Amino acid sequence: MCESTAYLVTPEGESKVMDYVVNIIPKENGKLFLTDILGEEKIIEGMLKEVDLLKNKIVIEKVV
Repeated sequence: MCESTAYLVTPEGESKVMDYVVNIIPKENGKLFLTDILGEEKIIEGMLKEVDLLKNKIVIEKVV
């Protein structure tokens, strides 16, 4: 499987927002729609900064 962990980067630092992410859909107004392997969904305000498939890590930067 290719699940990844999503992290949100803000001026205060980096925090985990979701484990086992399997789908990311960009939405309007700088929002990302994340879905995990169990179907849980989250909408995060930010833009993709990095996707590292070898380390299973997604980094989202907070849009100011």
